[in-house]
Amino acid sequence: MIKRKISAILFILLIGTTLACTIPIYFGSEPEVEEKIVYVEITSTPDEAEAEAETETDEEESEDEVVLQVNMDGLWTIWRGSNEQRLSIDFLQKGSDVVGNTATDDGHSLLFVGTIGSDGKTVNGTWESTSGTSGDFMMEFSDEMDSFSGNLGGGVPLCGSRTANAKPSPCLK
Repeated sequence: MIKRKISAILFILLIGTTLACTIPIYFGSEPEVEEKIVYVEITSTPDEAEAEAETETDEEESEDEVVLQVNMDGLWTIWRGSNEQRLSIDFLQKGSDVVGNTATDDGHSLLFVGTIGSDGKTVNGTWESTSGTSGDFMMEFSDEMDSFSGNLGGGVPLCGSRTANAKPSPCLK
């Protein structure tokens, strides 16, 4: 009998707690909803705004647009230094950015990181060797876009061609 009373009381408390947690109970008055009127001035229609945004985008693209006449992706042969050491280099081009990496005969490697100029025929950037040396480089492509003449730091020869082509002359530019 006592167990039934305790079970009944616990059952009532359980149901009461469940209902109390699911039914909204307000202590005091019900909250008031505040209405605001907002005035909006329409300055253009969606079509006009879209057309204006496209015009601005076209103008920005035309200012920054680089005409990419060269595709440097792939294997090239380069000649570098005063002795014009012949090396194979693998260039990777993404947009106007160019990266190349090669191993030298003395066990070091060279990393070239550059940007194709707005003329689409030159590349300027920096080079770095695992020997600790680094500097700037410049490449200027031939009309056929299959070879280049250039320099390391302004006075050291740097030239290159697609693997099947001969060494450009002059190498230093």
